[in-house]
Amino acid sequence: MWKLAMMERMTCLSSTACPQKLPCQSRKIFLLQLLQDQYLVYWAQSIWWQLQDNKTFLAMINHVLNVDGFYFSTTYDLTHTLQRLSNTSPEFQEMSLLERADQRFVWNGHLLRELSAQPEVHRFALPVLHGFITMHSCSINGKYFDWILISRRSCFRAGVRYYVRGIDSEGHAANFVETEQIVHYNGSRASFVQTRGSIPVFWSQRPNLKYKPRPLINKVANHMDGFQRHFDSQVIIYGKQVIINLVNQKGSEKPLEQAFATMVSSLGSGMIRYIAFDFHKECKNMRWDRLSILLDQVAEIQDELSYFLVDTAGMVVTSQEGVFRSNCMDCLDRTNVIQSLLARRSLQAQLQRLGVLHVGQKLEEQNEFEKIYKNAWADNANACAKQYAGTGALKTDFTRTGKRTQLGLLMDGWNSLIRYYKNNFSDGFRQDSIDLFLGNYSVDELEAHSPLSVPRDLKFLALPIIMVVAFSMCIICLLMAGDTWTETLAYVLFWGVASIGTFFIILYNGKDFVDAPRLVQKEKMD
Repeated sequence: MWKLAMMERMTCLSSTACPQKLPCQSRKIFLLQLLQDQYLVYWAQSIWWQLQDNKTFLAMINHVLNVDGFYFSTTYDLTHTLQRLSNTSPEFQEMSLLERADQRFVWNGHLLRELSAQPEVHRFALPVLHGFITMHSCSINGKYFDWILISRRSCFRAGVRYYVRGIDSEGHAANFVETEQIVHYNGSRASFVQTRGSIPVFWSQRPNLKYKPRPLINKVANHMDGFQRHFDSQVIIYGKQVIINLVNQKGSEKPLEQAFATMVSSLGSGMIRYIAFDFHKECKNMRWDRLSILLDQVAEIQDELSYFLVDTAGMVVTSQEGVFRSNCMDCLDRTNVIQSLLARRSLQAQLQRLGVLHVGQKLEEQNEFEKIYKNAWADNANACAKQYAGTGALKTDFTRTGKRTQLGLLMDGWNSLIRYYKNNFSDGFRQDSIDLFLGNYSVDELEAHSPLSVPRDLKFLALPIIMVVAFSMCIICLLMAGDTWTETLAYVLFWGVASIGTFFIILYNGKDFVDAPRLVQKEKMD
């Protein structure tokens, strides 16, 4: 109401006697008063827009906080693996959790930036991990042990499925996740670490209303620079890198597989080994038993990489010399299946060495533990998928039961439909929410133009309305036949062609109809 009142006052003033007919002093007063009123209107409009933006920003923060998967501990450093913690100095152990945390996995780092400069409050500033954690007390052969699974999602190049792909100029890969499997038994501790992350070249896959947008490799970027930065940091942190690339080796995914293989070959590092396994081709017709081909191929490599083990006296018995870095297109569904199989093989060796499993016993034969193990890895897949793609993971029926089922295929279809909707019509808001929470975008109170107020083109509203009306008229013509069949056919053809034509126009301009991020520059996402 106050806004309308101000506009009415301004209109009233502008409609008074012409300033040119007033005395000089009165004309000056009139113009000053008019400028003052115009400024008040502008100020009121700015305040109104800021209030609307603040509501949206608060909704974004609440959206991030309502996503499952945030964890913290007041005593244990969740951001580091057992092996990294064992290689630290006494000075490191005396540091606060905030100071010594691995910044890749501190999702509230931006929120704690002011507290980090105040050592006296560090004990209240706890790093928050995003990902998945599950802990189970298990028993095999009457021997009790704790089995723990931790997935740490990186906050560098974080985002949602289609808007954050590939790597950035600093070598950070999209959807990078470090997964650690831990065993505690009679004072001994063992762990096995794997990583996953987007194909580390500069590529994008923007949603455009098509079910599967074509991935595009940046033709002008220096791929080798970002690629080398990525793997230099990975080798420093984890040691040897065994890449398992699970993307299709034909169709739209083929160029990415070829680019990845070419980059590894060009880098020529003895610390990096590349293995391509066309998951969908090898396992088509539900032949998931063929995954054993890949496991047999990497068995010797896995034995060489080993795992981390500390005995009851705190002495390091074995160290993990490297990691498997798995990826598919999203680093979710196919990737999680393979990681669960590799982790089971490592766990088999660990439990035998610890004396939990007898010689010749297989984990697959321990029904009670197998149920816990499979469900935990399936839950891990769902958690990571919901955080990145917006829905539960696909192929979890195999992870939970060890076989592919018809019901699992139906559930995958349902989740795929939900992904399609979210990726096209709600992921822009999700991406903005993450960028705001992580500090990739900072709100400027003095910013004149709101980044959230992007005007929509007329076709954004007109074309969908035309399509719906045309389709409705086509149905009505079918249900209410005319005097002759030729007349009915003519009406049906006319409205049918109108609805189909409008649909293809919308599809052609698909990028204009999707929910795109508004808070971060496009080059940041590429």
